[in-house]
Amino acid sequence: MDYNLKCINNKFFGILVILMIILGFVLQVGCVPQSEYDDLLAENEELKARLEECMHGAEKLIANAEKAYKEKKYEIARNNIKLLHEKHPESPKNEDFKQLLKTIEIKEMEEIKRKEEEEKERIRIANLNNTGMWGIRYFVDDFGEKTDEKYISNEYLINGSFSNSATQNSKLTVRFVITREDISILLYEYAGDNPVKAIGYNRDKYYVHIKDSNNEKLSMNAELKQDRLSFNKNSKEVHSAFMKGGSIMFKIEKNHDPINVYHFTIENADWYENAYRKLNN
Repeated sequence: MDYNLKCINNKFFGILVILMIILGFVLQVGCVPQSEYDDLLAENEELKARLEECMHGAEKLIANAEKAYKEKKYEIARNNIKLLHEKHPESPKNEDFKQLLKTIEIKEMEEIKRKEEEEKERIRIANLNNTGMWGIRYFVDDFGEKTDEKYISNEYLINGSFSNSATQNSKLTVRFVITREDISILLYEYAGDNPVKAIGYNRDKYYVHIKDSNNEKLSMNAELKQDRLSFNKNSKEVHSAFMKGGSIMFKIEKNHDPINVYHFTIENADWYENAYRKLNN
């Protein structure tokens, strides 16, 4: 607020308070002539009107709105525009401010988005070493010794269920093996120790349905190689779903047969991107 205008407002307010005190005294004592009382009352009303004009006059509200907008104080700008419309509906500036209100709404949404992105980045930086449910492991050679070749796997087994012609909704546990080039799944029926294996050199075909954390649905082929189900070239799509984090649902059918089916859900894939970054370091 301009200093001189602030002083004027304070002066009007002080005079108004004094007049109200005098009026209260007059009402209590009752010894002032009616004409003087009426004059005092009229002066009080005039000062109240002038104070109202000083605080909520059209020019004042317009100036406040424009100043607040320039300073990106959008809520204050909106309130002054609203007051202008309510107290001075005849002002031609109301029409201009209709468009300004739309602009303010856009600016506020941009500000909200900016703050959300800043918070997201703050959380990301604070969790650079957090890999969530994912861990970095190393393949071993024929002698059981650790090699330099890394892969990502879930730190704990994922629970699910499976059904076929012999059983319904039996226990299933799942482990992922994720390299730079491929994503594979080991399926342990009856939550046992030995994963499902291909018979001989056959590569059984499987059809995989995935629903990611954004409720986007994917469908793709995979094949059982030895003891693991490999996505091959479709690994990129699975990788993209993991990068989104959150809950990811899987339904896997053997040879497009709905009787032979596996169900499981990754409850929270968050921080997969950190594990993948470590894999590539």
